[in-house]
Amino acid sequence: MPEDSLNVSNPENANHHWFPFLRFKKECEEAGKEVSVNEWMRATGQLEEKIAHEESVALATKIASKKEADAKKEIEKEALKKKKEIQSELNTKP
Repeated sequence: MPEDSLNVSNPENANHHWFPFLRFKKECEEAGKEVSVNEWMRATGQLEEKIAHEESVALATKIASKKEADAKKEIEKEALKKKKEIQSELNTKP
């Protein structure tokens, strides 16, 4: 039997099934970190599309918040302008 066939199920160097995750799990447990399949997939680059989507959603939220804040400022500015106009009209009437 060739040596490779003996190492096929060795969790220290096999790269099929769950062996890579089991190595990740062991590393996390040794470091005292929480283990999750999702984090393992992120760490190994298997969730690039999901990460990109999450980043774009966060950016869109940030842009929407800024636009909303700008709109509120503009409304307050217009309200103050109207208030001043009304006040000046009241002051100029006999």
